[in-house]
Amino acid sequence: MKFSTAFQFAAMTGPVLFQSASGWSFTMYDVAGCPNSTLSTDKVEKAGNVDCDPVPHANRHKSVLGAIPAGSECRISFYPRAGCGDRVAFGLTQYTTSCLSIEDFIEPLAYYKATNCA
Repeated sequence: MKFSTAFQFAAMTGPVLFQSASGWSFTMYDVAGCPNSTLSTDKVEKAGNVDCDPVPHANRHKSVLGAIPAGSECRISFYPRAGCGDRVAFGLTQYTTSCLSIEDFIEPLAYYKATNCA
């Protein structure tokens, strides 16, 4: 039995084309401007949702750069206190593609929550 070339191509690439995004990340920098350096950074890389996790070394950060896949509804929200029950202080989405300053916040963005990332 022979399958058409188009069917064979669809069968081979279908799983790749319909896979969900593999994950998301954000990088916090100890200096403003998100310099192109790995010095003084904390990078968080995950896949899926996160209820409320601490941001490493939150009291040092002055800028943040997110990496959320295009087409994703994923949102990374930052909070000043544990539990992530307060009002969202700051958020990243697929449209947040530039370095953002966070040094003017009164309290460090010490916790994050990821929603719609599954």
